[in-house]
Order: sequence, then structure tokens, then C-alpha cells
Amino acid sequence: MATLTKKNEAVSLPFFKNGVTLQFFTIDFNNTVTSLVSATSTGTPSPVYKAFEAIQQQTSIEVMGVATTGTANPQPGTAIRVGIAALGGAYPTDDYDNTNQESMAKNLQDLIQAVTYNGSSTIQGVNMAVTTVTNFSL
Repeated sequence: MATLTKKNEAVSLPFFKNGVTLQFFTIDFNNTVTSLVSATSTGTPSPVYKAFEAIQQQTSIEVMGVATTGTANPQPGTAIRVGIAALGGAYPTDDYDNTNQESMAKNLQDLIQAVTYNGSSTIQGVNMAVTTVTNFSL
């Protein structure tokens, strides 16, 4: 296993950052989000920011990729890949919401689909209620 050393940090390739396992997911917004990475001039937040904010409620995003082609709407810029810190290995099926057993991808999807802004699930034209999250392997 190769090791890269940066100032104050060591990364062991391919899946470990300072001993923390990274588990990768694809967030598919089903709509182009390439230009929606910041708030509008009227203060409406980015749907990407709101999705990341929802994920950060339960775990830590360590790596985020550029917008890529999703599967729900196979157009460039509709999906973003993220690496989530997973202590002790990949997240198992568990009752993350204290109601039923589900995968971490499904749990993250539920968190994002629950996002609203000013009472609406549509933020800058992106319907958060139809956003999907799937596991992604490098």
C-alpha cells in the first residue's frame, strides 16, 4: 500500500485517511447542479449545500467530487460523489433513523429528501424529494 505524506497529514492509498475508512456515495439530484453550488443573489441556498448540510448532521464529508453524470437523469452535472468518514470500516445496515434497518446510502437519501427551504422541497429548481444516494466504488 502506497503512502503519501503531506504537511501534518498522511494518506494511505486507496481508502484510508489518517486511519479513517472512507465510504463513497453518489448523490444524484436528477437535475443539473453544476451552476448551483452557491446561494443566489436573493439568498436562496444551493441545493448542493443543503444536501451536504443534511449529511453533516450524522457524519463527516471528507471528500467531495465535481459534478458528474447521474443515472436518474443521465446528463452531465446532475450528480456529485462524496467520501464519508466511516470509523472501523464501511457503515453496516443499521437503524440510523431509530425506526428501521437500512443501508447508510438509504439513510443519507432520507436525510436529503427531507430537506426543505421556505417550506418547499424544491430549491433553485432541484426537487430534493427525488434525490437519490447510492454506494460508489473507486
